Amino acid sequence: MTDPTSLSGAHAILLAIHLCATGNPAVLPHLQARFPATLTTERLLRIILTFLPESTEPRYYVPVVQTLVNGLVSRSDNDDIDISPVKDLPEAAARKRVRKIRLLPLRYPGDEDTRESADLLVIFLVHRAHRIDSETSLQPLILDLLLPFYQRSPILRTWLVSCLLPLLRLNYEYYPNRDKSCSLETLSSLDDQTATNILLSMAGTRKNDTDLIRNLRGLAGPWMYGSNRPMRRRFSQTVRRNSIPASQSHINEDVRTSGWEYVNEWLLSRSSADPEAVVNAFINWDGPGDVDLGGYVEEETLSMDQSKQLLYRYGQTGLAVIYQSPEVSLDGSIRVLERVSNLLGLEKSLFVASDNSTLPSVEFDAGPIQSVSRATLFQNALLVPTNPLTYPSPSSISFISGLLLSLRVLKELGHHIPCRTATNICLHSNQDMQLYELRSMMTSIAQSRSIRDWRTVRQKLLWLRDWKAETERTAESERCCHGLFFRVPLSTIEIEILKILLEVKEYDLAANIYIRSNSALNSMQVEDAVKESIFAAYDNASNGNRSRGRMQRAYEILQAFQPHFPGSTSLKQLQALISATHALSFYSLTLQHGVPFQPVSIRVHPDPLSLIEKVLDQNPKSYTKLDDLLDIGRNLVLAGFPPRPADDTDLHSHYTRPPVLKQDDALITAERRIMSLAISSALSSDDFGTAYSYILTRLTPQTSSATFSLNSPSGPKDDITWRAVYNAGRYRPTHSQSSSTPPPLHIQITHLSQRMELLSLALILAPTPDPLPEILGAWRRADEELSLLRARESDEEDAWDTKGDRSAAATFLPGGFNQPNTEQDVLETKQQHARRAARAAHHNRLDSGEAPMGLFEVARGAARALHKNVAFPLSASASASASSSMSLVDRTSEDDGENPNGGTGDSDAGRIRKRDVVSNMVTGGLASGIGWVLGAQPVNMNNRQ
Repeated sequence: MTDPTSLSGAHAILLAIHLCATGNPAVLPHLQARFPATLTTERLLRIILTFLPESTEPRYYVPVVQTLVNGLVSRSDNDDIDISPVKDLPEAAARKRVRKIRLLPLRYPGDEDTRESADLLVIFLVHRAHRIDSETSLQPLILDLLLPFYQRSPILRTWLVSCLLPLLRLNYEYYPNRDKSCSLETLSSLDDQTATNILLSMAGTRKNDTDLIRNLRGLAGPWMYGSNRPMRRRFSQTVRRNSIPASQSHINEDVRTSGWEYVNEWLLSRSSADPEAVVNAFINWDGPGDVDLGGYVEEETLSMDQSKQLLYRYGQTGLAVIYQSPEVSLDGSIRVLERVSNLLGLEKSLFVASDNSTLPSVEFDAGPIQSVSRATLFQNALLVPTNPLTYPSPSSISFISGLLLSLRVLKELGHHIPCRTATNICLHSNQDMQLYELRSMMTSIAQSRSIRDWRTVRQKLLWLRDWKAETERTAESERCCHGLFFRVPLSTIEIEILKILLEVKEYDLAANIYIRSNSALNSMQVEDAVKESIFAAYDNASNGNRSRGRMQRAYEILQAFQPHFPGSTSLKQLQALISATHALSFYSLTLQHGVPFQPVSIRVHPDPLSLIEKVLDQNPKSYTKLDDLLDIGRNLVLAGFPPRPADDTDLHSHYTRPPVLKQDDALITAERRIMSLAISSALSSDDFGTAYSYILTRLTPQTSSATFSLNSPSGPKDDITWRAVYNAGRYRPTHSQSSSTPPPLHIQITHLSQRMELLSLALILAPTPDPLPEILGAWRRADEELSLLRARESDEEDAWDTKGDRSAAATFLPGGFNQPNTEQDVLETKQQHARRAARAAHHNRLDSGEAPMGLFEVARGAARALHKNVAFPLSASASASASSSMSLVDRTSEDDGENPNGGTGDSDAGRIRKRDVVSNMVTGGLASGIGWVLGAQPVNMNNRQ
C-alpha cells in the first residue's frame, strides 16, 4: 500500500518515527504534506531529534530540516511513500503506541542562549548538537550540521564561534592526542574565568612557546566572542563580583570587555611559572584584537573605545609582568616594554633602545609615581586601572625605562636584582636604606673579577643615582633628580665610590679623581674615606703581617695616600698602629679561651699595652727583645691608645674614658710599664742578671736632678718603676731552694749586694713615703743576711789563713808530708785565693770611702722621701738627726773626694766611713720615726763619735 491517505494521524506519526529510526528521513517533508495537521514542523523536528540516530551524517537530513522549516514542499499524489510498516496496525493499537511515545523537547534543557528565540530551527540545531556530542562525541558532525544555518541567526553564529569552534580546535586540531577530550556540555557550562584557565593552560602540556600564542588567538579569542551570551553573562557577573576588584568594574561595562580581564590575570600569574612563554606571547601577539574566529565573523563588533580600552589593559598587563615576575629575564622585560610602547604609540617615552650604548637622561613627570605605596606592587593591585606604575602613560613608561636601564647597568657590573626590588629601593626606601643597598651593591661589584675600566664604573654608578647623563648633571638637576639612589647625596655616593676604588686597589685612579682634579669631595672627606678604608681592611685582617692579606691592603692604602696628607694626625696614628701590629705578628699570641690574636683585637681591647704582657708570658726569652717591645709600646701610644694605670682593677673601666695624658707623658708611662713587664718576665725566668742590667742601664737616675724629674709635679706620676725595682730587690733565685748544694759564698754575697743596691734605688724612685717602711724592712733583712754572710766569709778566711800558716811550716819538714796532693785540696786552695782577693777588694772600697751595696743611696733616698711629705710621722728630733746625718754624709763624701788615699777608719780618727754614717742614721736617727721597722734601738751619737 503506497497511498498514505488511508492512514490515520496515529499511523502517520508512527510512520515518521519509523522513517527516522531507520535512517530514511528524506520523505518526511512529503509525509508532512499529507498530514500537515498531525505532523507539524515542531513535531517532526522533535521526532528527528528523538529517533534519528546521532551518528547519521548531517548531509542526509540537513536538506530535510531546511525543507521542513522553510515549508517549500507541496502535496503531490505521485509521491510514493512506503506505508507497509504501519498499514497492518489497528487504529486502536496505533493510538496506544503513540500515547506511550515520549519525544524530546525541542529546546535543550538549561540552554539560555535560545530562551528568547522563537526560531525553531535554531532551537533544534542547538539541541541536536548537544545530542550528537553526548551520544557519539563526533563533534565534527556538529559543525557540518551548523554550517548551512549559522549565517541565518546571530545567536547561532555566536554559539558556533564561541563554543563549538574552540572545542573543535582543542580536541581535533591543537591537542588531538589528549587522553580525554572536552565535551560540548562541559565547555558550555563554564564561566569566562574557568574557561580561560582551561583553554590557556593547555599550552603547558607542550614545551613550545608558540602554543600559548596559538591558544590566545584560536581558543581564548573565539571564546571571548561569546561573552554576550545570556548564560555566559550570568556566570561572568557572579564570578566578577567575587574576583574582580570593585575599582575595575567601571571600565568593564561591556561584558565582552570583562572576559579579557581573566586573560590578563592569567598571563600575569603564568609569568612566574613560564616566563619565557609569556614574554614570547607579548612580543608576538597583538592583544585582544589579534584573534582567529575561523572566518565565520567578518568584522569585530567592538567599538573603537572598547578596542582601545582592551589594548591599554593588555599593555598594563605587560608592565605588570615586568614588575611582578623576578623570573622574567632583563632582556625579556625590555622587549615586553618596547612591544607595549609600540602598540600604544608611546615610543617617545621609551629610553631602553637596544642599539643605544650610552646612558641617556631619563626625564618624566615623577609626581604621580612618587605618591605610590608599597601596596601598588601587590599582585592583586598591579592590574588596577588607577595604578600609576602599570597603567600605560608617558610617566609610567619612562619610569620603568629608567628601572630597566638601571638593571642593565647593574647586570654589566655583576650585580643582579629583580625589577620589584629596584622599584622598592627607588620609591619606598629612605636615605639610609638606599645607602645600605648601595653599599651592598658595591660590595658585590668589588667581588667581580671581570671589571677592568673603573672610570667607566664610576660614571655608571653616578648615573644610577640620578638617571642623568654626565654632561647634563648640574646643580639645578640635583634638586629634581629621580634615580635609583636619588635620596643619597652626591658626596656620599662619591665617598662610597672612593672606598670601592681603594678596595680594588685602584689607588692611582682614586688619587687622580679625588685629589689631583676637581671633584665633589673636599680634602677632609677624602681623608676620612681613606681612613675608613684602612680601618675596614685592618679590622678584617686575620694576620698582622703587613705583607699579607688584608693587612697588606691597609698598608698599601696608607702608603699611597699618606704623601698627599703629610700633616694628617689620623694617618700618622694609622702608620703607628700598623707598625705595632706588624711587630706583634712575629710573636705567638693567643687571647682568652684560645682565640688567636687578630689585628682587630688591638682596636677593641680596653688596654692594648696589656697585650705585651701576654707576649712576654707566651713567648720564652721574649724579654730579651726589649727594644722591640718598647717600639711596639711607643707605636701603640702614638696610634692613640694611651696606657691605663697599672693598678686599674675596675671591671668596668673600659667603659670610662682613660685619663688624658700628653703624648710625651704617655710615652714615658708606656715605656715604664713595658720595662716593668720585661723585668718581671726576666725574674720569672730566673734571669736576675738581665733584670739587674735593665734596671742599672735604663732605670737608674744619673743625677739628683734626674732623680727628682722622675716624679716631678709636671710629669706623669711614676708608680710603676719603683715597684719593678723593689720586686727585683726582693728576688731570690729558685736554685737556692731547689739545689742541695748552695752556690759559693762570694756569689751569694755579690747577689745580695745587688739586691740591696736595687732596694736602695727603689727607695729613691718611690713617689710617696707610703712604701718606705716596706722597702726599709726588706733592706734591713738583706743587710742582716749580708752581715751574716760576711761573718762567715771572715771566719772562712781566718781558717784558711791558719791552714796556710800550717802548710807553710810544714814545707820545712823532711818529706813535705803536708803538701796538698788531692784535687779537692787544689780546688779549696783556689777558692780561698778568690775569697782573699775579693776581701782585699772589699777593704779597698771601704778605705776609699765608697759605701757598698747602695747604703749611701738608702740614706739619701730615705731623707729625700721624708722631705717629700711633711705629714710623714717623724719626730722633730728624728728629722733633725736625719738631716744632720745627711749633712755629715755629704761632708764625708766631699772629704773622701779630696783624700782618696787616706787610711782606714781605725787608723784615722778624723775620718768617718759612709757605711758608719748610714748605719748611725738608719739605726739611730730613724729609730724614733721609722727605726722600729729595722728593729734598731736608739744610740747616743756622741758616744759613737
